[in-house]
Amino acid sequence: MRLIPTLTVIPWLTLAAVAAHASITSVVPNPCGGASGLLAELDRPTVGDSACVAAPGRAIVELGYAHLNTNAGTRQTLPQTEIRFGLPQRNEFVLLPPNAIYAANEHGAETDYSAAVMGIKHEWGYTRRWIYTGEVLFTAPGTYNANGTADGWGSAINGIVGYNLTNTVALGLMLGVTSLYDQQGRRYTSVNPDFTATWLIDPRWQLYGEVYGQTHTAAGAGSGWDSDGGIQYLVTRHVEVDAEIGQRLSGALGGYRNYWGLGAGWEF
Repeated sequence: MRLIPTLTVIPWLTLAAVAAHASITSVVPNPCGGASGLLAELDRPTVGDSACVAAPGRAIVELGYAHLNTNAGTRQTLPQTEIRFGLPQRNEFVLLPPNAIYAANEHGAETDYSAAVMGIKHEWGYTRRWIYTGEVLFTAPGTYNANGTADGWGSAINGIVGYNLTNTVALGLMLGVTSLYDQQGRRYTSVNPDFTATWLIDPRWQLYGEVYGQTHTAAGAGSGWDSDGGIQYLVTRHVEVDAEIGQRLSGALGGYRNYWGLGAGWEF
């Protein structure tokens, strides 16, 4: 997930202009439905969020583990919990409780915890191939976030667009702006593009690839770009498991060189 300042309205205005062309009618099937719908609904294992929202009265729970190799040693994060509640009028409430972060290097090991994140996602509309969504997220003050310490509230606005190129291949774009704190406690703002592609091999198996970046990874720092990819398996209509690998492309986004991870998602 990417976080963005609440005063930044460009992604919202752009998304609203595009969404004006969307048509929601009872005869148009929702791109997030069907036997493989959970694979489209889940936010994990990608960094970018899904354009789908949880159905009203339903909940989606996601868990994961990542082992990261850094320049100084290794880092492990878990349980990467994300809880999403479907609300009326195509809205969703999302909560990310703190993660445990275990870092080890030649000088020893230490444990830290990430800050909690919460927010609201709204589905603007969809057609047979397109779906348009926006979300506002807030990071509570805490000891750590994806790019360093969190001495105050962070915020985010994301515009998310999904496009079904074919019945089995889908593309996604998330464009957001974040206001966060770096490791020295300095606030900075970044524009964050995220591109994803998925291929539904059969109704149960899906491959994905992703490239994402930030224009700034800290106050006064330049851009950073990372990539990841993996596989998802639908155990049942409401249970998913996945495996992924990631690689730094440039800059210092995320603070790692590469990583691997495992996870799962449930819909209730």
